[in-house]
Amino acid sequence: MCFNQTTSLTLATAGAIATVITFLDKSESLKVRSVRSFAILWFTLMELLQYLAYPIVNQCGYGANLFLSKLVSYHILLQTLAFMPAAASYSSDKDAINKAFKLGIAISIFNFANYFYDLGEHIHPQKDFFGRLIECIYMGQYHIAYSIPVSNSFIVMWLCGFGLAQLGFLWKNNWRISTFHVVMQFISLFIPQILLGVSTGEAGAIYCFFSIPICIGYMPIFKRHFKEKVV
Repeated sequence: MCFNQTTSLTLATAGAIATVITFLDKSESLKVRSVRSFAILWFTLMELLQYLAYPIVNQCGYGANLFLSKLVSYHILLQTLAFMPAAASYSSDKDAINKAFKLGIAISIFNFANYFYDLGEHIHPQKDFFGRLIECIYMGQYHIAYSIPVSNSFIVMWLCGFGLAQLGFLWKNNWRISTFHVVMQFISLFIPQILLGVSTGEAGAIYCFFSIPICIGYMPIFKRHFKEKVV
């Protein structure tokens, strides 16, 4: 694997282009193309954060590292609002997007409650001057890695990544896109830990790296593969 600042910027640029193309798909309603393009944009922003983070990795506890680490935390905890409505956009249920958005709000509230009460454990513990655990972006074996208060909590990791894809099966005639996400997220989130032995924090960052290719499935050119025939 060759992860570096240049590849992050390249992927962020590709994500920005994919966002615009998806939003301009006039064959879909404004709601559908908005949620699909927003999902791509959301993970494009994460890749941009990773690009900005490379020069200041391991500078834990202060300055740009602490600021970007906070942004990463909030971005991860809120990604349900970007991912879930888009994942429901292929459903034949006309109200699926609204239902997914409401469920996404509920999951985000749970995630933030976990975050602020620090129920999880740090993978790469860092403390400030007062001995409080803080976020940090540090260098893993192959890729930058995240250390946030909830990053070692299995429940929150599930609700922020792999589990979101499984929830796509809740919506009617939505199994193709859901299966695609389950397979791709398993590969990007768990395979690095299984084959490369990376930490949960690094695996989470690698998953964010691959989220843009995963979300490319929302682009107009690919949607014929995921839209199911309604009998």
